[in-house]
Amino acid sequence: MQFSEYVFMYLKITGLRRLSSCLTYEYYFVNMNNNWTEAQSYCRKNYTDLVTIDNPEEMNRVINRVNLTGYTGPAWIGLEKGNSWKWQWSLEERRLYSDGQTGFSNWDSSVGAPHTADGNTNCVGMKDNGKWNDIPCAYKSPTGFFVCYDVTFVLRFHYCFFTVSHLFTHHII
Repeated sequence: MQFSEYVFMYLKITGLRRLSSCLTYEYYFVNMNNNWTEAQSYCRKNYTDLVTIDNPEEMNRVINRVNLTGYTGPAWIGLEKGNSWKWQWSLEERRLYSDGQTGFSNWDSSVGAPHTADGNTNCVGMKDNGKWNDIPCAYKSPTGFFVCYDVTFVLRFHYCFFTVSHLFTHHII
């Protein structure tokens, strides 16, 4: 029996195969004169949803995407004040959030955001610097931009086997 046949046999016997996955996010900067609800509907129809920003790294990726366009005004993001009067992301399936994913914020304190006393500013626009401001959901900007995102699910098969002193991992996409 050849060495390669031994290795293959070892892999079959040990069953050290596993399937893992990862999600990739693409951001889309849309130029349409829509209010927040119309922007959300458009994103859900054509992509996944209005952008959800979970952490500073993702915030930077969104800002970089927006800055590529040269746009400097506000753009709708997927943050709204829901029926419970708490800020929440647009993503419909609340159980899909991991711990800490709903806690990140980037409010523009220079304009006093969020305006908690104002019951009309229930949706959020993002400036080109990434700062957020709460705005009336019915507002239609003359420039009318919003940011959607789309999620792609990528599967990768990992085959692992052990030798006496090394772990080898082969990725097959």
